[in-house]
Amino acid sequence: MKYGIVVALICALFALPAVANEKKADDLRAHLRAINEIPSIITDASGEFRAEISDDETSIAFELSFENLSANLAASHIHIGERFANGGVSAFLCGGDAQPACPAATSGSISGTITAANVVGPAAQGVPAGNLAKLIRAIRAGVTYANMHNATFPAGEARGQIRADD
Repeated sequence: MKYGIVVALICALFALPAVANEKKADDLRAHLRAINEIPSIITDASGEFRAEISDDETSIAFELSFENLSANLAASHIHIGERFANGGVSAFLCGGDAQPACPAATSGSISGTITAANVVGPAAQGVPAGNLAKLIRAIRAGVTYANMHNATFPAGEARGQIRADD
């Protein structure tokens, strides 16, 4: 019995650092690359999307950094769509809806917050305008992606699936 207690204590000590460093499942990330577009395109464009769903699930704070776009960023959004499929726009990051205009640059960063008021759909994919809960459900299911659009590639120059940052 003494050995059982000692083993349990040792196991608990080794488990503590893992628990202390555990990331929340609602810390999100996407690596945006031109090759991820459907169909793939070949440019040097890339970006990093980071976001966090609030504890009360009423907002998503985000940051998008981008570089080497072939033209100034015109719009960026979250789309509902699995990895190898295009999908409808669900929420703007910049360049539309109630979000600020995108910076007139080929490299830079933006940050902001998405609330229910920023969700534009897509109703045809089961996400009514204003329904942040359904967007969060799609994000957690792994069927959303961040995309960056510009004049050279209006359908998108770089995209990446949004995943839990693990």
